[in-house]
This record gives sequence, C-alpha cells and structure tokens, in this order.
Amino acid sequence: MARFLSEEWFGEVAAAAGTNEATVCAVLEQVVEGTPYGKVAYRLVVGEHQARLVWPVPSDTAAPDLRISCDWTTAVAIAKGDLSTQRALMEGRLRVKGSTTRLAGLDLAPGLDAVPPAVRASTIY
Repeated sequence: MARFLSEEWFGEVAAAAGTNEATVCAVLEQVVEGTPYGKVAYRLVVGEHQARLVWPVPSDTAAPDLRISCDWTTAVAIAKGDLSTQRALMEGRLRVKGSTTRLAGLDLAPGLDAVPPAVRASTIY
C-alpha cells in the first residue's frame, strides 16, 4: 500500500499497468501543489481506449496539450471520488491551460482510468 502521488505509488501504478504502447491521441499534465512531497507533476497519456501515467515527466518532452493544476486537497478528493472533476472546475478548484478543443474531438470512454483498480483500492490518502 502506497500513499497517493508518492514515488512508491507511481511505481505501483507502472508495475500494475504494464508497458502498453499505443498511438498517443493527447497528453495531459497534472500539477498538484502542496503535497507531502512538494509540487508533483505527472502526465496522463491518452491513446485509443486507454490511458497511462508517466512520472517523472521527462525534461526533453514537448509541451502537453492541456495542463491541469490544483492543490493537494482537491487532488485527493477527486482521486477518492468525493469530488467530480466537473464540480472542481465549476468551483474554480482546477486551473486549466492549453488546448481544450484538442480534447473535444477525442472519444474518451467513460471510466477511462490510468490507475489500475487494485492500486486505487490499496492507495493511502
């Protein structure tokens, strides 16, 4: 069991997800401020019918299509399912920069989650 957004947690996500390389449709970067580990940034790489987390963010990569930032409390509430992304946006708890139109054309399947269920179930918040 690992704590949310810790190095160990990212390792568990990567090990459980495997190495599925697919066509990249979009790259989202999540930046969470005020975590127990300082500022944490990771990427969600969205492909056809899948998503995977990339951490740490390689320094030599192109800018993401969209950058979403929030504080630790908001990130935890969303991850636990206590707060929807839509509500966090409406309340101004998520800040978004980048091309939202790029995402509009994607067929994002409902429930698409880069965190394997077993890892999500054992995460400590």
